[in-house]
Amino acid sequence: MTRMRAQTVSRPWAGYCIAVVMATSGACRPESDKTERRESARAPVQAPAPEQPAPLHGVGGVEGVDAAYDRGRQPARVIAALGIAPGQRVADIGAGLGYFTLRLSDAVGPKGQVVSTDINDEALERLRKRVSERKNVVVRKAAPDVPGLEAGTYHLILLSEVDHFLSDRATFLTRLRPALAPDGRIAVTHLRAMRPPLVAAAQAAGYAVVSEDTSLPDHYLLFLQPVASP
Repeated sequence: MTRMRAQTVSRPWAGYCIAVVMATSGACRPESDKTERRESARAPVQAPAPEQPAPLHGVGGVEGVDAAYDRGRQPARVIAALGIAPGQRVADIGAGLGYFTLRLSDAVGPKGQVVSTDINDEALERLRKRVSERKNVVVRKAAPDVPGLEAGTYHLILLSEVDHFLSDRATFLTRLRPALAPDGRIAVTHLRAMRPPLVAAAQAAGYAVVSEDTSLPDHYLLFLQPVASP
């Protein structure tokens, strides 16, 4: 009797042990799989980084991108020295990405106009996007060594770090002359080491240096006007 009672009592405990084993092993595994799936579902999907435009060389920069470059160029000081009046028409030759174009646009105001030219298609495309909201800016492709400007209409023509790309400085300056309005000026700015060949070419093309700003850290800024015919 005692032996039979012990066997009877042991059966419920055996079932209980089996249940505990199942609860702590196989029964937990599906729940763990569900948790992992839920965590995976909640993991954020990162959007691909926006593609950055490839750098262009020989087309200048964009103000605000390189602080050291801006300190050297001093764009606000240059625009002030140009002495542009509202309503005037200005050409930005070899504008590239438009380092000065937006400031020129502000200087001429809504009744003036800035014509920015370059020979580089990709630079022109990027510049058009930058000035798409500005009604007083025209972006125009020009052929190499050809100004592509209307005659007798420009109060100021700016050449910024571009004259060294010209095959013949004197010839290009000669071709610019018809585009100037009466009393129009040509402004040239570049590194100081580039000043002598520009001045020599200007004199050969019949221009005189009428004024110069020497306050820039690394660049010269001079103004040309045609010498009056005798």
